[in-house]
Amino acid sequence: MQPILCPLCRQNDTLPVWRKTYGDLQVTTVLCRSCGLVYHNPVVQDSDRERLGLTHRQLHTNEAINQRHRRRVQQRVDRQTDFLAPIIRPSWQTLEIGCGLGVFSDWLHRQGCEVVGIEPDSQQAAYAREHYGIEVINDRFEEIAITSGFDFIASSHVIEHFPAPLAFLQKVRSLAKPEAWLFLETPNILAPKVGPRRVFSLPHNYYFSPQTLTALLAQAGWHVEKMRVFRRDSFQLVARTAPAQPAVTDGLHAREVLQAIRRHRWVYYLYLLFLWRKIPLWQRKWMYRFQDYLS
Repeated sequence: MQPILCPLCRQNDTLPVWRKTYGDLQVTTVLCRSCGLVYHNPVVQDSDRERLGLTHRQLHTNEAINQRHRRRVQQRVDRQTDFLAPIIRPSWQTLEIGCGLGVFSDWLHRQGCEVVGIEPDSQQAAYAREHYGIEVINDRFEEIAITSGFDFIASSHVIEHFPAPLAFLQKVRSLAKPEAWLFLETPNILAPKVGPRRVFSLPHNYYFSPQTLTALLAQAGWHVEKMRVFRRDSFQLVARTAPAQPAVTDGLHAREVLQAIRRHRWVYYLYLLFLWRKIPLWQRKWMYRFQDYLS
C-alpha cells in the first residue's frame, strides 16, 4: 500500500469515511475536502491483493462464466450501445480496455469497426476470442506496449480499479488519434446501487462523481461532450481529445459527496432499496432511467 496525495487536486486534506480490514491489510477510504474525490489512502496495489490470494475475477465480478453472468453483461452493454450508436462510425480503429467476455467489442465489430480488446483475465479473454473472434491482448493495460492511432477507446467499470487513474487516462490519451472519442462508465458515489457495507471495497481504489471524473479527464487531455447519469448505480460519458487543463477544485462539491454518502446509509434501508434493486421491472423503469447531465 502506498500513501498518496489526492490525484485530482494534489492536496492532502482528507476526511476518513470508511475502514475495513482484509487479513493483514487495513483499507481506509477518504474524502478529499478540497475537490470531493473519494479514494483509498494508502492506495491498494495489485501486489497487496495478490498477497491475499485474490484472483482477477474475484476482484472484479467474482462470478463464473455462466448464463446469469452473460445475461447481466448483455444488459449493461445494451445500456451502453443505445448511448453510443449515434457516435460510432464504420471502419474506425477501436480499443476496449477491460473487454471481459467481449460482448461490447463484438457490438463494435458488428458496426463495421476494427476491434482490439485488452483483458487481464485469461478465461474471459479466451471466451471473447472463441465466441466472438475478437483480437484480445491477455495482459494488464499498464504493462502492454501497443501502437497508437485509435478513433474510439472504451473502458467500462475499469478506471475505479487503477491505483493511478490520471496516469491511466494519460496513457489512453497517448493512444488516441486527433479528434478521437473516449467512452467511460463507472459507479456513481452520489447514488450507489449496493448497500452501505458494500459501497467501499477492496477492488475499487476510487469512487467518482460526474464532477470529479470530468475534472480528472480535463487534466489528462479529454473534454466531456455528453454524459448521462442513472438514478442509481453508475454514469456514462463520452469525451473528445482536447488540450490538458489544470485541476479545478470545489469544496462545496466535497460537502455534497459527504452528504450523499451519509444519506445512503439510511435511505438504502428506509426505502427498501435492497429489495427493489433486484426487481427487473423496477430496474428498467426507475433505476436505469437517466437524465442528461451534459449534452
